[in-house]
Amino acid sequence: MIKWKKVDELNRGDIIVESIRGDAASDVIVKYGDAVDEDLIHKLQIRGIQWVSVHLAPETPSDITPLFSEEKIDHLESQINDVYEQIVLENRIDLEKTREISKEISESVAKNYGPYIWPNLAKLKEMDDYTFTHQVNVAIIGATLAFEHFRGDLELVDRFTAGGLLHDIGKLWIPSEILKSRERLPEMEFNIIKKHPIYGHGIAKQSGLEDPVILNSILYHHEQWDGNGYNEGKQGEDIPFESRLMMVADVYDALTTVRPYKKAWTPYEATTFLIKENKKKFDPSIVNLFLKVFGLYPVGTRIALSNGQTGVVVGNKTGAVSRPLVSPDDEPDKILNLFTDRRVFITRVIPDASQPEAK
Repeated sequence: MIKWKKVDELNRGDIIVESIRGDAASDVIVKYGDAVDEDLIHKLQIRGIQWVSVHLAPETPSDITPLFSEEKIDHLESQINDVYEQIVLENRIDLEKTREISKEISESVAKNYGPYIWPNLAKLKEMDDYTFTHQVNVAIIGATLAFEHFRGDLELVDRFTAGGLLHDIGKLWIPSEILKSRERLPEMEFNIIKKHPIYGHGIAKQSGLEDPVILNSILYHHEQWDGNGYNEGKQGEDIPFESRLMMVADVYDALTTVRPYKKAWTPYEATTFLIKENKKKFDPSIVNLFLKVFGLYPVGTRIALSNGQTGVVVGNKTGAVSRPLVSPDDEPDKILNLFTDRRVFITRVIPDASQPEAK
């Protein structure tokens, strides 16, 4: 919901939907897409701004909506499918269409992001759809993390989103029999797969793409914090920030998606892996950022509670890593807010015995 609101009544997570300047054109007080926090409120107050137009953050768990509707996700998959088909046919990226898709994703994140969030991802329906589903999911994860980290700078979030959409374009030049192999790849074939960031970077440059955020997301998203990634063996902060963020988004979605050679991991199992490989494969600051946004028990995690109920995680309070929003199995229309109800806590994660399989 968009409305005018007094500056003194702004809440963290409200999104500014106007740009406000001082007397000079270069004097930008706030810009469209800025997320409200204490510093921004103080800035508005000392500049004498009393009212601003904002998109309201949800204030209670019952107000939360998914970051993306199922229809929106289907639309995004279709759109990125078109972009990838054009890459194959014309050996170039439709940069304008990619920007449009990126803007759709980042604006949807901005619209539905607040103190309580319901981050949802695309579900793989057909095995052959993996490329498009994966690009959309990595873009959604990347956009959400970037939105939190950069306090709602939508222009920058757009660029991170585009990096997610294009990070694996180089795989279009990898033989499908290698990508779809059900067996452990021999070293020679794995070395071919490892070239996809280089191929993708080349396609992007050939298409006239010059944005370093997007180019680095493509070229370095398999570099690891400890230097054991590929292709350049970069380590630590020598790896661009956007590449380190994309690495986390890429691995999380890959682990939680069924593939020809493995079952899908549960969201909790994938998150546990990120924590375990913290300071090895992954930048610890980005793992912490992931936990702040997606929580230790991401959406879809089945859990048992101390009050005897079981249920599924349906959302998170931003920053409340271990106290998510839960829909109980015996009261599906109710949402338990473990952040406010401190009497109830999670006792264990329930293993998912039946992972859905793509056809």
